[in-house]
Amino acid sequence: MIHFISNQVSLLEDSGYKANMQQCFDYCQNKKVLALDIETTKKFNKYQFEGLDPYTSKIVMLQIGDIENQFIIDTRDTDISLILPILTNPKIILVGHNIKFEYKHILHNYNIRINNLYDTQIVEQILYNGLYLKNGLKDLNERYLNITVDKSTRLEFLSIGSTPFNKKQINYGAEDIIHPLKIRKLQLKEIETTNVDNCVKLENQFVEVLGEIEYKGINFNSDKWLNTYNKNLDLFIEQKKVLDQFVFTNYSKTKFIETQMDLFDTSLKCNISWTSSKQVIELFKYLEICPKEISKSTRKLSYTVNAKVVQSSLNTINKDISNTIKTFIQNYLRFKELEQCCTTFGNKFLKHINPISGRVHTNYKQILSTGRISSSGPNLQNIPSDIKFRQAFDAPDKYKIVNSDYSGQENICLANSSLDPDILNFYYEGHTDMHSYNAQKIYVELKDLTLTEIKKQHPDKRQIAKSVSFALAYGGNGYTISNNLGISAEEGERIYNSYFEAFPKLKEFFDKTIKESMSRGYIIIDEITNRRYYFKDWKLLNVYKKKENWKKYYTIKGKYERACLNYIIQGSAGSITKLAAIYFKNWILENNLQESVYTTNLVHDEINVETLEIHSKVVAKALENAMQKAGKVWCKTIPLNAEAVISEFWGH
Repeated sequence: MIHFISNQVSLLEDSGYKANMQQCFDYCQNKKVLALDIETTKKFNKYQFEGLDPYTSKIVMLQIGDIENQFIIDTRDTDISLILPILTNPKIILVGHNIKFEYKHILHNYNIRINNLYDTQIVEQILYNGLYLKNGLKDLNERYLNITVDKSTRLEFLSIGSTPFNKKQINYGAEDIIHPLKIRKLQLKEIETTNVDNCVKLENQFVEVLGEIEYKGINFNSDKWLNTYNKNLDLFIEQKKVLDQFVFTNYSKTKFIETQMDLFDTSLKCNISWTSSKQVIELFKYLEICPKEISKSTRKLSYTVNAKVVQSSLNTINKDISNTIKTFIQNYLRFKELEQCCTTFGNKFLKHINPISGRVHTNYKQILSTGRISSSGPNLQNIPSDIKFRQAFDAPDKYKIVNSDYSGQENICLANSSLDPDILNFYYEGHTDMHSYNAQKIYVELKDLTLTEIKKQHPDKRQIAKSVSFALAYGGNGYTISNNLGISAEEGERIYNSYFEAFPKLKEFFDKTIKESMSRGYIIIDEITNRRYYFKDWKLLNVYKKKENWKKYYTIKGKYERACLNYIIQGSAGSITKLAAIYFKNWILENNLQESVYTTNLVHDEINVETLEIHSKVVAKALENAMQKAGKVWCKTIPLNAEAVISEFWGH
């Protein structure tokens, strides 16, 4: 039954919905599970993101209740302070779809932190990770409840102003209470069947962490950023001249030079726009150095001047190519690097500064295939590590930045998962240079040297060993190694195989993981959370095998086998960082420091915090403790350590 709480007299008299806040409180206070939802509207009518951003939006409707009774509250004319204790009661599960949205807006408007959350969107991503199913509430309504809901009503709230709600809008608000609760009941059955309850608990608690980070944002010094931009812009212009000069000097009589002279300027002009991939591809083709890759749009092999592909081709380029051409390619790659510095990380970045908070607020996607997170609008995980960029993310007056990261997180996770005795021995003996250790195991001629000697005397072999580690961590293979190092495919494959020969128990662990995963159709990313990644095209393997379509068969098989290695390395690492952030958030709340200590960014194995200077040493120790405590859950044999640094800016 719908209960409408408002001073909107005319609709109340006609509908029979009439209720008050006391009735809402009395009904909800002893419930174990309630659904929560809000509708928001524009606050200033001059910013593009109004209606979604908590700083530039107003809550106009708050809905709370269960399947039997839904309370629809017009927050424009109703004081909801009576039910705020219900929203913060840790004994009541609050259900919502993308409830991080509610977390941020309620924190901003009522200065409370909702907790004990259950997010149907996040749970859906856990249950069907890898299957690429859409997970909007509209999609879940169709999939679970076999109903189609017109979500266009949501848009009506964006400009509703003081206009009274109509029955359609009130019913819409009630449905957003009923439907997530029904979906949750069905999801709980799937959770029990798949045994992912630990993963669900972790991710639902992590919703609160991301809500906190996204709401608070990160401090940003635009003057420092613009200073770096202006310097990079000068370098960018100079680098363009270097590329133009290459064409003037070597190809003055080709189509790449402007032949139509200006009456007042008879100097040569290069007619290549170096920011145009199409035009640069024409030059690369003319020079017979243009690489190819599978186009994301056409799925066909096409010419490209993508910087990563060009860099890879430079490593493997024909030795007969002149040094002049090789230097040109290096100069082009430098140009592309500077181009990104002046575009993605240029003056346009300032558009991300929130006009009200004056800070930069990112948006996190909570669950990627491996379980890790990603960041967008802007991507704060992709800020260059160069101090010139990082110094712009500085501490406000009287504050400090505390930054902590795990030392060798992925390698230590792999050691604890595989229990390879040679890898364990590396840690038992107190070594720190894993790449030199790997080189020593791969190359027989290095066995009598110390790791320090290997690093100094054989940097080339150490670099090769390092490339194997990165290939494993990011789903690569022998071909990846050959591309990265500029060696033959055969040599890359030999090095890849030599690594596993050097660590036989590791190979045994990976072989077992691949065999079990390929037989059941999904990877168990880690055994603590039982997080899964399903192979979307797994059933097609038998189809292609029966048809003897070996090209497609081995393409899919190879992709999933590489994922088996990559995902178990990255997956545990991602879950550890999430749990560490949860522990640290809880520490902040337990010590009543939420007004002076803020987690501002997460980057894979790194947690960045802003704190009043007077708390900085205590915060640094607490952050280290939270990270090490989380590490112990997964890394029981070799401990995972973290070290916090106190600084004036995000310098890590």
